[in-house]
Amino acid sequence: MSLTESQAVYGAVHETALNDLLTAFCSDRPRYLAYGSPSFVPATTVAETAMPAIPFPGVPGGIQWRVRLSTPRVDLFKQSGPLPPELTLTPDHFSATIAAELCIGCSQLRIDPKPPRPDKGDQRPREGKPDPKQDDGRHPIAELTCFKLRVFVVGHVQHVLAANGEDAIALAVDQVEIVDIKPNDLESFLECLMFMILQSVLANIRLPLRALRAGAFQLALTQGPLIEDDQIKVRGAF
Repeated sequence: MSLTESQAVYGAVHETALNDLLTAFCSDRPRYLAYGSPSFVPATTVAETAMPAIPFPGVPGGIQWRVRLSTPRVDLFKQSGPLPPELTLTPDHFSATIAAELCIGCSQLRIDPKPPRPDKGDQRPREGKPDPKQDDGRHPIAELTCFKLRVFVVGHVQHVLAANGEDAIALAVDQVEIVDIKPNDLESFLECLMFMILQSVLANIRLPLRALRAGAFQLALTQGPLIEDDQIKVRGAF
């Protein structure tokens, strides 16, 4: 049987080329892998994405945080790299390893000597003598409390549209595993957090299908994307 089977056109990309594409994409757009609240990322740039702080009563400006991820390293079925025993790579799926650094801004808060005002939904800091430690709202790097994780992912490839409307593929996360975090409830908490973060991050990294056909022809997708033989495969018509 031909590579196109019953279709007119066949395209495929090997996992080595896919990792090259991911590296090129993330190197050109590092903001897709770096996020932070205003004290650490005042504005979105090509390098980082600015997001709100976490609101919490009594914390002026909210809880400040930062997340940085490495470029995903993808392994297409059949499995080549090691996985934790909790994860299994099955047909039409990929695995990936991603390094993550999670940080939080930790600083001492000043207690206002005045009695609390009635709660009217206004969480802005109360007026008073400024605390020299909080003059500009920005925390020095020394006040960052960070830790690093190695995250294992299993997922599938999904047909999506790129920003310009052309056909593209995205990596959809099905499972996340973090190894050797104690206690077990903390591991489950962090896995849930990373599952939500990585679902969003990888869904936004959209690789155009023209990368699978090297721009040689037009492709109206009718079958795929499929994962087999360490490749992502698509079939369709001109």
